[in-house]
Amino acid sequence: MNNKRIISLDQGSSSSRALVFDEQGQVLARAGRALDTRRPTPNQAEFDAWALWQGQREALLEVLGQTDPADEICLAVACQRSSIVFWDKNTGKPLAPALSWQDGRAQAQSDAVTLPQETIHQITGLYKTPFYSAAKISWTLQHVPEVAQAAAQDNLCVGPVASFVIWHLTEGKVFACDPTLAQRTLLFNISTFQWEPQLLQAFGIKQEWLPQIKKTTDDYGVFSHEGRRISIRVCVGDQQAALQALRVVSGGACINYGTGAFFMRNTGRQCHFLPGLLTSIGAEESEYLLEGPVNVCGTIFTWLNEIGISCAADEIDALCEKATHAVQFLPALGGLGAPYWDYSISPVFAGFTPHTKKADIILGAVEGLTCLLADIVFYMERYGIKSTEIKVSGGLSKSRTLLHSQADILQSRLLPCSETEGTAVGAALLAAKAFGVDSAQWETMRILPAVDPQIDPLVAEEKYIRWHQFLTWCKSKN
Repeated sequence: MNNKRIISLDQGSSSSRALVFDEQGQVLARAGRALDTRRPTPNQAEFDAWALWQGQREALLEVLGQTDPADEICLAVACQRSSIVFWDKNTGKPLAPALSWQDGRAQAQSDAVTLPQETIHQITGLYKTPFYSAAKISWTLQHVPEVAQAAAQDNLCVGPVASFVIWHLTEGKVFACDPTLAQRTLLFNISTFQWEPQLLQAFGIKQEWLPQIKKTTDDYGVFSHEGRRISIRVCVGDQQAALQALRVVSGGACINYGTGAFFMRNTGRQCHFLPGLLTSIGAEESEYLLEGPVNVCGTIFTWLNEIGISCAADEIDALCEKATHAVQFLPALGGLGAPYWDYSISPVFAGFTPHTKKADIILGAVEGLTCLLADIVFYMERYGIKSTEIKVSGGLSKSRTLLHSQADILQSRLLPCSETEGTAVGAALLAAKAFGVDSAQWETMRILPAVDPQIDPLVAEEKYIRWHQFLTWCKSKN
C-alpha cells in the first residue's frame, strides 16, 4: 500500500516554504526560499512576482525530491492575504510587481470610492482601505501601461498570490481562489459568496479578470512533474490556516505573530459585525471569525535593523533581559490597524534618557506590539466578547519575553504551540480531510506549558492606562 503524503506550500511575506507531512502529521521534510520585499517609498511594498513563483517552485521540488516516487501526494496552497499579482493569461508572465498587503500607495483610489464605510463593511466584512486589493488593482490599471493594455485586450489575470501559484502549477488550467482570499480583495460579498457587482463597478474592475471562486477544500487541478500527477486540494489564506492548526473552535481565540499580528475569535456560524473589527470567513464552511489585525509584528524588528538597531528574532529575549527602563514605542509602520484604522500616524519613540540602551528600545518594541493587540482584545470585551485563554502561534511566539508581556497586559492565559509553522500545518489539516487521512490525533501543534500573568491586575491596569496616554499623545503629534 502506497504511503500518503501531504505537501503544504506556505507563500508568506518574507519567504516561500514547503513542508511534507506523513499520515501521522509528522514533518518529514521542509524547504524554504527567501522573498525580498522592495520598498520604493516608505508607503510602498512590493515583490518580484516571478521570483516569488520560482522560489515557491524550488522549495516544492526540493521537498518532493525527498519523497518516494510511489507515495500518493496531495498539495495544499496557503498564502498571504490581500497581496495581489497581475499576469498575462496567455503567457503567465507577470505584468507588474506584486503589490504586498502592506502596500498603501492606493490611498487616492480608495478615497475616490464614495460608498459609505458602513455599506462596505456589511457587504465585505472589511473596511475601505488602500491595504486591501481592490484599490491596488485600480492604481495599477492607472499607472502600469502593461496592465492597462492587457485589460484592454482581455488578456489580464488578477488574483491573490495563491491563484498565481496554482495557475503556474497547473500550467494555466486553473485560475481560482477560495473565499478566505477572495474576501481580502474587498470585492467579495460575504453573504452571497460571489464577486459583488456594486464594488466591481466602484473600483473599475471587471469580473472577467478575477479568479473563479471555489471552496477552500476543492479540486484545484493537478501539478504534473516527471511523470507524477499530484492533486491540489486546498487553497486558503494564511491566518485562517493558522486557526485550523491551533484547532480553535467556536468560542475560542488565538493570536498569530507573523509579519503582522492577528487576533482572531471563532464565532462559529454566527456572523458578527462590530464597528472597528473585521468579520472574516473561516476555512470551514459556514464558519466566521471576528478579526483584529495589527499591521506590523516581525516587520518591527526588520525596520529597527534597517535604522541601525540590530536585533535578530532569536536575540529578543537575551536583549530584553538587559533592559532597565523600556522606552515607549508606538510601532505604527503603515499606520494603525484595528480598531483605529488610522493610516496617517507614524512610528513614535518617547522616554529616552542618557542611560537608554538598545535593550530598552527592543523591550519597548515588544511592549508596544503587545499593547496594540491588547487594544483589540479589550475592545471586543467591551462588546461582551471575553477571551480568558488564547492560543498563540507564529515565528515570534518563540519569544518568552513577548508572551509574558502579552499575558501580563491582557491578564489572560496564553497557550503557545510547539510548531511555529501554523499556516503550513493548518493547510495540511484541511487537505487531510479531502485526502482520506485521519488527522484527529495529529500532535504537530502540541500545546506547550501555559504562560500566565506575572503581575498584579492593578499594575497591569496602570500600565495599560499609561499606554493609552502615550497613544493619545502620539495621535496629537501626527
